Amino acid sequence: MKRKLLMLFLSTFLLVAHSMAQQLTVTGKVTSAEDKLGVPGVSVRVKGTSTAVQTNIDGVYSIKVNKGDALVFSYIGFESQERIADAAVINVSLKNDSKALNEVVVTALGIERNKRTLTYSVQTVKGDDLREANQSNIINGLQGQIAGAQISSSGGSPGLPSEIILRGSTTLSGDNQPLMIVDGIRVSNSSSNGTVNRLADFNSQDIENISILKGAAAAALYGIDAASGAIIITTKQGKAGSLQVNGTYKTFVETMGRTPRQQDIYSIGTGGTYDESSGSSWGRKFRYDEKIYNNIERFFETAVTHDANVNVNGGSEKLNYYVSAGYRNGGSMVPNTDQEKINLLVKGTAKLSSKIELTTSANYIKNNIQEGLGGASAGGWINSILTYPRMYDILSYQKPNGDPLYAYVEPGRENTARISPMWGVMRNPRNNDVERFLVNNNIVYKPNNWITVAYRLGQDYTNSKYRIVTTPGTPGSNFKGSVSENNGVTKFITSNLTSTFDRKFLEDFRATLIAGFSSEYFDNKSLAYAADQFLVGDIFSPNVVTKDNLTLTESWQRRQRYAAFGDLKLEYKNIVALGITGRNDWTSTLPKNARTFYSPSYSGSVAFSELFENKDSWFGKLRVSYARVGKDAPIYRTNTNLVQANTVGGGFVTSATGGNPDLGPEKTEELELGTELSFFKRRLNIDVAYYQRKSIDMIMTPRVPLPSGYVIMTFNAGSLRNRGIEFSVNGTPVKTDNFTWTSTLNGWKNTSKMLQFAGDIVTFKYTNAQLNAGVAATSLNQPVLGIVGSDYRRNEDGYVVVDKNGYPVLDNNNKEQYIGNREPEFNLGFLNNFKYKQFSLSFLWDFRFGGDILNASRQGMMSNGIAYDIGQWRDKEFVFNGVVQQNDGTYVKNTKQVVLDYSYFANNYYQVGTNFVEKVNWARVRYITFGYQLPKTFVSKLGMKNLGLELSAQNPFVITNYSGGDPEVNSAGPNAGGSGASTMGVDNGAIPLPRTFSFGINVTL
Repeated sequence: MKRKLLMLFLSTFLLVAHSMAQQLTVTGKVTSAEDKLGVPGVSVRVKGTSTAVQTNIDGVYSIKVNKGDALVFSYIGFESQERIADAAVINVSLKNDSKALNEVVVTALGIERNKRTLTYSVQTVKGDDLREANQSNIINGLQGQIAGAQISSSGGSPGLPSEIILRGSTTLSGDNQPLMIVDGIRVSNSSSNGTVNRLADFNSQDIENISILKGAAAAALYGIDAASGAIIITTKQGKAGSLQVNGTYKTFVETMGRTPRQQDIYSIGTGGTYDESSGSSWGRKFRYDEKIYNNIERFFETAVTHDANVNVNGGSEKLNYYVSAGYRNGGSMVPNTDQEKINLLVKGTAKLSSKIELTTSANYIKNNIQEGLGGASAGGWINSILTYPRMYDILSYQKPNGDPLYAYVEPGRENTARISPMWGVMRNPRNNDVERFLVNNNIVYKPNNWITVAYRLGQDYTNSKYRIVTTPGTPGSNFKGSVSENNGVTKFITSNLTSTFDRKFLEDFRATLIAGFSSEYFDNKSLAYAADQFLVGDIFSPNVVTKDNLTLTESWQRRQRYAAFGDLKLEYKNIVALGITGRNDWTSTLPKNARTFYSPSYSGSVAFSELFENKDSWFGKLRVSYARVGKDAPIYRTNTNLVQANTVGGGFVTSATGGNPDLGPEKTEELELGTELSFFKRRLNIDVAYYQRKSIDMIMTPRVPLPSGYVIMTFNAGSLRNRGIEFSVNGTPVKTDNFTWTSTLNGWKNTSKMLQFAGDIVTFKYTNAQLNAGVAATSLNQPVLGIVGSDYRRNEDGYVVVDKNGYPVLDNNNKEQYIGNREPEFNLGFLNNFKYKQFSLSFLWDFRFGGDILNASRQGMMSNGIAYDIGQWRDKEFVFNGVVQQNDGTYVKNTKQVVLDYSYFANNYYQVGTNFVEKVNWARVRYITFGYQLPKTFVSKLGMKNLGLELSAQNPFVITNYSGGDPEVNSAGPNAGGSGASTMGVDNGAIPLPRTFSFGINVTL
């Protein structure tokens, strides 16, 4: 027995020893055959197993194998190689794959296209470039990185929205922002009640890349949603190989950015006399012993934000997974404003058989934001702070017991008292709490190598709560306190079935046919209440008001769309490509006789470089496309609705918004011409596009004559046009063993024009952007993003007419004339990335040339006598540059000297809109990011694969001629409070963009 046990032990030992003798730890470096540089991210896999690793940033790998195993080296853009593991060191040089040299881009419906034969313009932003910007809002991270995209933020607070418009506005009453798609399903990017746009909910750390479909032809497969383009976001997925854990932590320090200036010479009062009852600063000069507070500087504070993310990915050829979690605890330079956001994403792909593959994901988001300021409808985000008299300390707003501390109050009239704006910021918060859950399932069946059938079903579910509290004691109409809350549930359900047939024929030809059906369901339910005049002052609840002071509102909006679509593409030898798409939509928001809408597109390209012998060293292509797409009507606009009557006895009355049973779809046509050039073996790449886009039968909701029985009404009327040119130049000026410099220059110019209105309408104003002297509006035969308002009277030569007393004359005959264009004349974005050994540096310059800003903030400050200009010019003598009309009708140059007193500013200067329109240029650095990867020898001792450090600055400085704060302004945010045309370029109390500095650490295990 002992002999048998001994023999068994010896046999086992020899077997294990033999096995161990056969195992190797193979190391080596994978380089590019073209430039001999290391290639990071190459998959090194043991053939026939799930064992795999990836090369590091220098192209180095290490893997444990059995001697004699086959190692497969593969990477996108290179030909795969197979080597036998018969040595401890195996170095591999990968050759460029002539087929894979053609970059693959994601287009409409998630279809991957070869960029070499693409027939329309698509621009891609890598996830790494997005993360380098270090912006919590994905839209802000795209600034300067897309040719043709006009992006603006409503201010520097986590609760404020940002807006993106591609190639100009296409409508005046609908949504001008592009369609947002994440992993093939539609997601909400709405911004209601002035809250942050919902794309900010997503975590940029999870994004692989973003494709921007700017033209109508590129987005035509989305049909009725394609008029404003589309943004296609692809999230990360697992990679075959050993489990990999990545973690990042960043801390941000946020400080005040550029703010408007105030005068510090004159105190409160009117007409030069001190008057404590006045809230204006038109009084006497400050005495030397009076304290002058810099309230703007005292209001803003330094804030700290913490951002942590971790993801785990790995798997085999048959099953891979990606799991991530993110947490953001965000502060703000605006007091009593903060953010707490949680992101969880689980995503996996399984090969159920050799022909069936299933990808499924679930994304949970919780985004809670507290905001301390009222919205633009209350007269601007921060105007009350800009106009608060400097004799008062803005930080003195409450007594030790929490009661309001009024700066000035007349006995018995507390509801009209003056109090520091800090009271409203600290005691009257707004809370926007959002929970969001996205599920996405995509199953792909590939019966053979030329047929693919895919079905995708996904849902974006959002549960939101928006709450506003007004504490008792707040001066104004809600002196006894109020609370309002809106609870809503929104669902987008996307269902797509697509079939792809891709086959070569006659040796040199290739045909690709895509056909499918889609269904999209939108559902929004909300229940809101508003309660005021609390019976118990310290309980902020609708339970402590009388029923007469309580209002309940319920809303339910639904929309169903169906579509059938097809896409046919023919290619000849990668030289000529022709594409035709068609999509027919059926929508529930239009009348029965107009519910169907057809969207065609036709496109073609010629790669003329393929006709030359040296085609491998350069590339050249011409492309042309035409498409017609459109938009359906807003929900419930075909019928006139009943609304609740707020009168004694209640009941319902006809809405002041008239329905229109004859509505039809809005149509947008676009022609695009473009070229793509590549030189020096793709070291220099150029993409240029010219487009003309025209919208007709626009769905508008203007005011109508009162005899119609309505105040506003929706109907098809009017047309507008956008023309523009855009270019993108990217390349690698320097590339050596230790140093690489890559650079991208994006430039664009868009020119719009309002071609036609309905009836005798000549001006269309936008809500939430109306001021005393100027209005954001669209005028006939003028740019869409225009400004109308008052001006001085001018003679035929354009000179200002001055009266005989020496003051300019107001033109009272035309107070709504066109006075400004908010569209920039030209834009540039300049992105650079440098890498030297373990060091990296990236930065983005953003340039804007021309375009007007309506400086309503300055107008309000001027009215209150606190504007910086008042301190410089008040009571000074001045000669106006103008002409004086003589008795015979001729004009002579004005030479009369006058005093710029209170009467002039209040009754003349303040009344003229052109005084508050400024042509603005800027050059700003959007971000600078410096990184360092610690040496591998040191990191490996800590049990890590990679360890990196990062220092970054966001919006560190801006150079501009603008007299106000930060020139990136958008008063009312996306859709201008209901009107589709943007309020970009309207500065109505905008919170300035912050200047932020961050430190980060990146770890890979």
